[in-house]
Amino acid sequence: MYSPILLIIIAFVVYKCLAKDITGDLGKIGQIVFSKEYHLQPKFEENVEKELCWCHSKELKNYDLVFIGDSFTKMGYPCYLCNKTNKNGVQYLIKTESPEQTFMSLYNTEVDLPFVIVLESVERSIVERLTKLYYSSISTGEPIALSYKPEQEKQTDFSTFYKNHLINYHSVRHLHLKESLFSCPKKEMELYFYHDDLRFPDEEQIQIAISKLDTLFQLANKRQIQLFYVIAADKYDVYQDFAIDNPYPKKTVLESFSQFESNPFFVNTRSLLYTKAKEGVTDLYYADDTHWSPVGAKIVAEEIARRMDSLGVFQK
Repeated sequence: MYSPILLIIIAFVVYKCLAKDITGDLGKIGQIVFSKEYHLQPKFEENVEKELCWCHSKELKNYDLVFIGDSFTKMGYPCYLCNKTNKNGVQYLIKTESPEQTFMSLYNTEVDLPFVIVLESVERSIVERLTKLYYSSISTGEPIALSYKPEQEKQTDFSTFYKNHLINYHSVRHLHLKESLFSCPKKEMELYFYHDDLRFPDEEQIQIAISKLDTLFQLANKRQIQLFYVIAADKYDVYQDFAIDNPYPKKTVLESFSQFESNPFFVNTRSLLYTKAKEGVTDLYYADDTHWSPVGAKIVAEEIARRMDSLGVFQK
C-alpha cells in the first residue's frame, strides 16, 4: 500500500505533466484536463470590427448601445451585436452591485442615459439579484465606474488538483451526453458545468423576482429607454435534456418567467440555445468553460439584432 507522501509525489508529477492542458474557467476551477488545441479551431476566432471600451457614466449619452452585465458582457456578444447593428457601443459596470442594481443606480442619477441599454444577467443569479433589487436609491454623487482591467487568468493549482482528483472535492459537475455537442477531443459527449448551476430558488423568491422584473421594464418605459433584459442561461439548463442518466433535478426556473416571453425586450437565451443544440449546433458553450463560445455569442447577438430591427429601435 502506498504511503500518503508517495501518493502526493505521484500526483504532483502527474499534475506537472498535465497542467499545460488545463484550460477554461471550468478546467481551472476543477483542475480538469481538456486540450489547448480545442480553442485553436477557426470557429472560435473572434473576428469583430468594432471593439468596445469602458466609459464614465457622463459619456454614456454619446453611444448608441450601452451594455451592463456580468462576465458574459465582458466577453464577445456585445462586439458581435455592435457589428451586426453597425452601431457604436460601450460597456459600463459598477463593481459592487448587480447589473440590475447598476441600471437603477444610473436611472436615479441625473446622468443622461442612452436610448438603448442591453442588460445581461446570468441565470443562476437572476432570482437573487431581482429579489434584492431596490428602486428608490438616490445616488449622492457620480456612480463608481469600473476602469476595466483584464482579469488575471487563474493559474493551475496543485492543491485544487489534489482535492479534486484524490479526495473527491468537486466544484465542477460532469454528465455524459446522448450525442456529440462539443468538439473537444475525447470529450465530445461530455458535459462539464459549474456546481452553482444547480441552485434552485424557492417559489416565493421567484414570484418576487418576476414582480421586480416587471417593474424594471415599466421604469425603463417611463424614461423611454429601450431596455433589453438578456438572461445568460446556465450551461446545465441548456444541456440537461441531452444528459444520460441525469441524477440531478431538472432546472425549470426560467419556465416561471414565461409571462415575459411575448415581450421582445426579454431575451431568454436558454430557449434560443437549446433549440440550436437540438439542431446539432456544437460548442454553443466552450466544453471547458461556463461561458458561450463565439458560436453561441454570435447566435445571441443575432437574435437581439433581429429583435431590434423588428422593433425599429434605431429608426425612432
